[in-house]
Amino acid sequence: MSDNEWKKINVVFKLKSPLHIGYMPSEASVVSPTRYYVPGRSFWGAVTKRITEHLCKMPEADDYKKTGEQVMENFRFSYFYLYDGKTIYLPHYTDKGMKYGNITKAEFEHRFIGSIVSTGIDDETRTAKNKSLHEIEFINSKYKDENGDIKPVMIAGCIWIKENAKIEKKQDGIFIDSFNIISELILGGESKYGFGHVLLDSIDKVNFPLEYIVEPKNQDENCKDEIKIKCGKDEPLLAHLKYDRKLKFEGEVELLTGRGYYDPNKLKDSKNEKQEFCMDGSSSENKNNSKDDVNPGKVISRPVYYFSPGTVLQKNINCRLNWDGTLLRCSPITKQ
Repeated sequence: MSDNEWKKINVVFKLKSPLHIGYMPSEASVVSPTRYYVPGRSFWGAVTKRITEHLCKMPEADDYKKTGEQVMENFRFSYFYLYDGKTIYLPHYTDKGMKYGNITKAEFEHRFIGSIVSTGIDDETRTAKNKSLHEIEFINSKYKDENGDIKPVMIAGCIWIKENAKIEKKQDGIFIDSFNIISELILGGESKYGFGHVLLDSIDKVNFPLEYIVEPKNQDENCKDEIKIKCGKDEPLLAHLKYDRKLKFEGEVELLTGRGYYDPNKLKDSKNEKQEFCMDGSSSENKNNSKDDVNPGKVISRPVYYFSPGTVLQKNINCRLNWDGTLLRCSPITKQ
């Protein structure tokens, strides 16, 4: 077995609290929307944080960066989707709009999505600050089934681990020595409200339907030694796929970007390469990383166009699974 082969683990988490997976909407709004799924990038961040704070008593920014790079090397995360014990609510674009599992978007939102309204308080008058009213969407941690019974909301997906990594998979988790790194995680945003706390529910009891291809002798250097995912014709994408104008599709295209202490895509960049990120929306090249460390949330990764999950392609393609769960099309292999 090659050192570069991967082990797939099907994982289900139970939501202990509501979950807010924020993103940058195309228009300014008083509403902070949530995604209806959890991207792989959120798991990369949560696992990086949990491992770093286990290994370091008083972690610094550089500790998170070093651990983040190790997680990028040894883990791959699928996107995770809502699961009620019977159905995984995968998005699927149809002629009548987006569906989740076997229900419409409106039914999905009614069953699983909630919101809260908050406002800032003026310290002097103890009244609401002007223009501070804000609404936050979230995925509920409970839902009401067809019989009116209250049930827990779960999320299902899969995690791959490199075969040569010093990590052990067991029936009750993924371990570094005796430490279970996925027993509980904090995902997404608005943790100040107690959002994002998830608990491990099961390992390999639910098969997540992401088809991957075992091809150790891959001729495509872009996908060599990586996990290859088959994206089937007329089947919905289960992650963001980098936009390719040659692909015909039905669905949506969106710009992906995010905030953080630093842009994870730069972790493997050489010091001489251009830094593809912007500070507070302005372009920048070769910035000193120390500036990132003291500006949490100020580093914005370079936006790139992607096909959204649920989009349906008009042909079969093979893709590489990236560290953040996104997909990149592999180049067609030319027959000799």
